[in-house]
Amino acid sequence: MNRPLIEQEWQAGDTLDKGFLAIAPHIYAHDPFWPGEDEAVMTRQFSAANPFMQQGRVWTGYIRDCARLAGFATLNAAGETVVNFGFWETINNRIPNHRLFRALMRWAKKQGASRLIGPINFCTLGKFRLRLDTPTCAPFAGEPYNPPWYQLLLGQMGFQPLARYFSLFEEANVVRQLSLPGEDPGRWRTADFSLQPLTPALWQAHRQALYALITRHFANNIGWSISSEALFDWHFNADTLQPYCQAPGSCLAFGPQGDVAGLLFTLADKRQRTGIFKTIMIVPRYRRSLLYATLVRRFLFSFDAQWPRLGAALLNWKGPTTATALRACCSPNKVFHHYGLYYRDVRHELL
Repeated sequence: MNRPLIEQEWQAGDTLDKGFLAIAPHIYAHDPFWPGEDEAVMTRQFSAANPFMQQGRVWTGYIRDCARLAGFATLNAAGETVVNFGFWETINNRIPNHRLFRALMRWAKKQGASRLIGPINFCTLGKFRLRLDTPTCAPFAGEPYNPPWYQLLLGQMGFQPLARYFSLFEEANVVRQLSLPGEDPGRWRTADFSLQPLTPALWQAHRQALYALITRHFANNIGWSISSEALFDWHFNADTLQPYCQAPGSCLAFGPQGDVAGLLFTLADKRQRTGIFKTIMIVPRYRRSLLYATLVRRFLFSFDAQWPRLGAALLNWKGPTTATALRACCSPNKVFHHYGLYYRDVRHELL
């Protein structure tokens, strides 16, 4: 007999069922690399404390001991309703997933969405993407983690690739041989910029400028949806910034007038003894300066000999950061991790 599919559309005061929370520990019970899932954190994400609940709608569904799924309806920059799917965990069986995704697609059509995109947990300010290759070590902070059969199940259910991403790791002595431009009299001078190590207090002092920089930078990304300042603060605060603040090299860059000119996020993966280049952003007026090279150089030489490997995390396959990473990681010993986003059109489905 089929186990029941338990679904709900989130209402004020609702809490996650224990059955939903029990799925992931069941799936990863014998996986030594799974980083775990904090039940208190999950419960808080699906509560009124999360500002997403003020701007979007949430659906959850699960089949006990088999699979779980969540859906998130919100508006994109064009004012269209989009529905993301996330928090997906499952055994290697298409049947319970077929039931779950069809239930979510019915809900998505009622919201006025034309397609499902994911995995995206709430929005792309949070964790998103699917790991496409088989993990051989524990994930770094924020890296997607899932069994290798997930992408096969999505394909069986009619989902198609929407975007591809990668992380790349290399021996530090190879990466540090990267050639970067020197001073150019026709550009801003390196001395025109100052770099300050990232701290929660520094972030808060310049929060308004950082909100503008980050939301503008991400606005053209696949899967991006409108982000309120409250939602921005939910994802960038004293707690969530700690992995970056504790890693060598993370900083804010300031221009000649003391204005925010850019930022650099790095991560320190102690288990793999790897320094990770996570995010770089430059304010548009300074993008033709040497600030990009200055921040890359800071990353290269902030990690000392106790970090024998360096890497770049969660890149798409275009843009200057991708080109830099591919130039820097050039030996036969480089290692790729691959990720993706998927979509399925729901407009003409008979659900």
